[in-house]
Amino acid sequence: MTSLDKKYFFSDFTERHYIQLLKMAKKYYSFELFTTKQKKPHVIWRHDVDMSIHRALKLAEIEARLGIKSTYFLLLHSEFYNIFEKDVYEKIKKILKLGHKIGLHFEFSFYKIKNFKQLEKYLKFEKEILEKTFSTKIDVFSFHNPELGYLDSLSNNSIEGMKNCYGKFFKNNYFYCSDSNGYWRFERLFDILSEHEHDQLHILIHPEWWQKKSMSPKDRVNRCIDFRAKSTKKSYDDFIRKNKRKNIGIKND
Repeated sequence: MTSLDKKYFFSDFTERHYIQLLKMAKKYYSFELFTTKQKKPHVIWRHDVDMSIHRALKLAEIEARLGIKSTYFLLLHSEFYNIFEKDVYEKIKKILKLGHKIGLHFEFSFYKIKNFKQLEKYLKFEKEILEKTFSTKIDVFSFHNPELGYLDSLSNNSIEGMKNCYGKFFKNNYFYCSDSNGYWRFERLFDILSEHEHDQLHILIHPEWWQKKSMSPKDRVNRCIDFRAKSTKKSYDDFIRKNKRKNIGIKND
């Protein structure tokens, strides 16, 4: 184990450890959605899907086996996946079928928004896209990279009929833990769950960081990129083969 492994707890970000964390959380907390009215100790478990729907589905399957429901926030402008691709679309439908919810992961900077009215306009626009595409109600959203700009201080609890993950209610009433960029940004989740000092937790998990084996964040990103490239290539080759066309430029076996 390298010094970086020890400093950033790379070994935490495996499927095996993920299962351990979920079981620890279940021991002390109930798992609730963002619409909960629960007052007793509970955790809201959230996923901002920045890079990998494939990893998201894997975590959704693990959670479902443990009787856990969480919310998966989809990014319409991701450079790593497209919700309208057949394979990605079908995996999102599977996540819903497992009993989980989806929310909107909104990229403010994409639109160069200048005022609150424009923010409302584009939030509504993307909300309707998700609702019509997946035939489900979208009642919560999270900002993508909220610390970039004034979004981190936007305190509205609800905008366009959706709860704001970064609204004052969740900021004031929940202890927050995030794995952004592939390491624990504030406190280590294992320690928080071990101490269980807080009655209400808001946990942010990015599926792409959680792999079968321990590796650095950069290696995890590369794995997502390489897998997507391989999948795209296979899709093209399969199409050529299925339609009995020549795949010129490669050596056919």
